[in-house]
Amino acid sequence: MQIFNGSSMIKTHLVPCNLCGSKNTSFICKARDRLHGVEGEFNYVKCSECGLIYMNPQVVPEDIPQLYPSNYAPHHSRNKKKRFGFISELCSYLTSMAKIRKEIYNCLDNESRVLDVGCGSGSILNDIRKRTGCQVYGVDISENAVQTAKELYGIDIFKGDIKDSTWQDNYFDVITAWQYLEHVNDPNQNVEKMCRLLKNSGWLILGIPNYKSLHAKWFKNKWFPLDCPRHLCLWSPQTITKLINKHGLKVEYIVYDMTPWSLIGSLQYLIYGDNLNPGTKNRLMYSRCLLVLMFPWTLLMSLLKCSDVIIVYARKQQANE
Repeated sequence: MQIFNGSSMIKTHLVPCNLCGSKNTSFICKARDRLHGVEGEFNYVKCSECGLIYMNPQVVPEDIPQLYPSNYAPHHSRNKKKRFGFISELCSYLTSMAKIRKEIYNCLDNESRVLDVGCGSGSILNDIRKRTGCQVYGVDISENAVQTAKELYGIDIFKGDIKDSTWQDNYFDVITAWQYLEHVNDPNQNVEKMCRLLKNSGWLILGIPNYKSLHAKWFKNKWFPLDCPRHLCLWSPQTITKLINKHGLKVEYIVYDMTPWSLIGSLQYLIYGDNLNPGTKNRLMYSRCLLVLMFPWTLLMSLLKCSDVIIVYARKQQANE
């Protein structure tokens, strides 16, 4: 199948479930790009065997870079704190506390190695290095990200796919992947590679959208973390646990995000249809009032384990465990 995107063409193909290999699915929704305007509509289905939600037909791997504009925000440095002030600083503080738990930070020193997969501009790696003094490494497919990380933070990033990296097995103490696994066409192979790169008892930390969230049910194809067509797989606590266990890791904790960013994005889509029209672009996304009003609700969603984003902490098992 071919989808025309301006002067270029995006090809798609039918794929089996990447988690269990089944071809039996049920239709979930048809969606379009409400954030960057990639043309066409894309189907999302649910695997009848394991429950994974994924795009099918799926964009072929060689055309995936076409889904990302040159100004794609994670590939560049950005600073939300200046725009939102204290509330944004509070949200950022709470989110950072959830990302790497204190007991993991306390074990890092200048001999520890931390890898961030899909590292973008390298800002998170830079924060970890400043706090712990550890050695930091990154992987990203974007040339913009590689250049930004080098220029701003002096971090050398491996440009390409984690599956093609050449680090030796059992090399890293911690591997993180923030909002990454939903973007790749073969998460099975990606997690397998990450597991090989981890030392015994090392930590894998994944930040992913949670399709089991209450807001996903409410907003359907206007759910902001759907991020069609860049998100190829949509995980839940159940499906991500199946994937992690499959590769010799054990889920130790799942943290439910409490910040309002995703909810505000979903409201933008619900009211205005997208975030593309110059007349309404970012009208809700940058609303200080909404940020304050929505925070108690998303805090409640976190406590009820229904939030839009989850942070999964998994540990590599010893051979005899």
